[in-house]
Amino acid sequence: MGNLATRLSVSPIKERLRNWTSSIMWTLVANKARALRCFVVYRFSQNKQSEESTPIFPPEVVMEILSWLPFKSLMKAQLVSKQWRALIHDHYFIQKHMGQSSVVWHWYNVVWPGPSAPIDSFSYIHGCDGLLLLRSNCSFKYCVWNPATRRVLELPDPHSGNYGFVLCYVRATGNYRIVAIYNDQESGREGCEVFTPGHSKEWRRITFPRITTANNGYRFTDRVSVVSAGEAVHCVIVIEVAEGRFERVVSLDMGTETFTVNYLPEGLTCNRRTTLWNLDWDGKLALVKTVGQNLEVMELEDYKKHRWCANKKVIPLPAMEKGNGGKRKIFPFYAKQGDIWFWLKGEKIFTYTIKTGQVCEVKQTQTYSLSNKLYPYKPSLVTFEGMVPDTMLEKLRTHLSFD
Repeated sequence: MGNLATRLSVSPIKERLRNWTSSIMWTLVANKARALRCFVVYRFSQNKQSEESTPIFPPEVVMEILSWLPFKSLMKAQLVSKQWRALIHDHYFIQKHMGQSSVVWHWYNVVWPGPSAPIDSFSYIHGCDGLLLLRSNCSFKYCVWNPATRRVLELPDPHSGNYGFVLCYVRATGNYRIVAIYNDQESGREGCEVFTPGHSKEWRRITFPRITTANNGYRFTDRVSVVSAGEAVHCVIVIEVAEGRFERVVSLDMGTETFTVNYLPEGLTCNRRTTLWNLDWDGKLALVKTVGQNLEVMELEDYKKHRWCANKKVIPLPAMEKGNGGKRKIFPFYAKQGDIWFWLKGEKIFTYTIKTGQVCEVKQTQTYSLSNKLYPYKPSLVTFEGMVPDTMLEKLRTHLSFD
């Protein structure tokens, strides 16, 4: 059989493509998965064409169709042409595909049964776009792992005394970055360093803003918590000095790598008697605490303009029966699109829909106990230069499955 373009005139080609496109789009509504697999098979069945040949569909149509493919089919589709591979690895497409995929697994830290963890176990640190930032519980080395592609990137050692890590995508630069906030023992103050997977060889330090004016004497860092929200990494810091107590929110704009320092809202404080959670609340930092049977939420609406929300949100907590030890403890993870994700300590993870009050349990493994970190994992094809086969993480892959 010859090339399609040599067997049909221009007019019949357009007519057939129009009819075929209409048929495919109708079939997509009825049975997306089956139609899309047929689409990929059709493209593979064509005779090899040059990269300069005219595409069958415009890019926006190809993107829409490919975004509905199951992950395994998408891995095959990237081999069709350089154009398709570039499209499939584009960050906009990755977000679109993940948005139309269901959660494969909820990744969280585990507490192993018995006195100690196995020597080949890893702790989950942070997740983004199907990538997992992990730390070995044996060597204490850090790595970025893509379970879907079975590739891993080992990282150089970060600064010791870390308070927290964040893995995020930076739209301004078009790459991923890892941010670490740590205790700089040389200066006795907080420090910050950044690593760009696939580009950096070493961690790069960024000057952290000076929080207090005290040059000498007593200084104690009571609390540092790090959270990624939107295009920024936020650090809630509580420091005690001889002059008093300092509570600040230090925000790092990932696009410009500049810091902004904010005071906490009036009447809101971090102390040992009040549990205050720092959450990603639909792309903004929120300070959350429980008051009676309610959750009180204060959002940092615009950290660059030092503006907190005018009124706090008051959200009724879901009713929970008392356990054997009395009142159950629930901890909020984050809020997204009207749902709040909670951890019921030692028991389960669940979502709570604010508008309806509906509670839905999250699927979990029976092997481990839950802890206070969670990442709703979806597979992606994100990769970095320097990644190698994930042989050292092979046992962890048993928790994940891909359609």
